[in-house]
Amino acid sequence: MFVIFKGLSVVAGIGGGTITIPLLMYFFGLSLKPATAISSFSILIATISKFISSYNEKNPDKPDTCSIDYGITTIMMPVTLLGSFIGAYVYVSFPDIILEIAITLILLILTFNSLK
Repeated sequence: MFVIFKGLSVVAGIGGGTITIPLLMYFFGLSLKPATAISSFSILIATISKFISSYNEKNPDKPDTCSIDYGITTIMMPVTLLGSFIGAYVYVSFPDIILEIAITLILLILTFNSLK
């Protein structure tokens, strides 16, 4: 079931962390931190496989260039790395219950915002 939901979330383009972590916690009885680690690893594998499959793909608007926009990549990567460092610090600093409450609140807020 994990592989099916993970595959569907990757195809849908949502990465799958919001789906994967609760599934791992519910069906496999993992706590938040191991479930997050497994989810992050599966997102890494999905990202690498998508990069490999898109590497030789051409941009439909500019046939002489590849489909990966390296200009936006150079802007997004430093911000992504900064967010990763902050997230890792928060992840190590707080107990599981605080993280679970924070993730639940964030998911509820995002759910209500997407329903508007």
